[in-house]
Amino acid sequence: MSEAPRYEAVTTPAGVAIYPWITKADTEHVPTGVFKVDLSIPEELAADTIAKLETVRDEFIATLPQAKQDALTPRPVYLVEYTRPDYPEDSTAEQRKALRDAHEGVPTGNVLLRFKLKAKVTPKDGEAFDQAPVVVDATTGEKITKPVYDGSVVRIKGQVVPYTSAASGIVGVTLRMKAVQVIELVTGSGGEAGFWTDFEAE
Repeated sequence: MSEAPRYEAVTTPAGVAIYPWITKADTEHVPTGVFKVDLSIPEELAADTIAKLETVRDEFIATLPQAKQDALTPRPVYLVEYTRPDYPEDSTAEQRKALRDAHEGVPTGNVLLRFKLKAKVTPKDGEAFDQAPVVVDATTGEKITKPVYDGSVVRIKGQVVPYTSAASGIVGVTLRMKAVQVIELVTGSGGEAGFWTDFEAE
């Protein structure tokens, strides 16, 4: 039997993985590790997902004291995707960053949904534990452990977690990546069971 989630769950339409760290955590920028990916989806296909995320955010805002509601600005639940520069095959990470900084992108018509999941969690009360998203093949349902590279087509199932930031004066939702269904796997150079792996057919 599937376990009910603590937070609202969301399953995305198929999208293209941008800068994915899905089967391996990024420890360069976060020493304890973080799994992450930006999912690029055509805006019209993402409309229902965006509406759900906005509903979760707005319902959370309604639970806050009026003074806090007045002091916080709702943060958009998605990012606008812009075109990216072309990278030479032998370019280094520093060179690619320089190209991105100098590139004047234009909107692609897609939106980006940003998913993350801490590889190690240290609760205020309790023992620290490790976690990782479950990654499965869309056709076979078998787990995938090989790297999932930039450009792979995936669907993501995750948790929608509301938050507030007094320092930034914002209220929004963060998306926790719990499971990934890989539809088209790109390999090479390039950038829990039960409830979380129970994908419905698209």
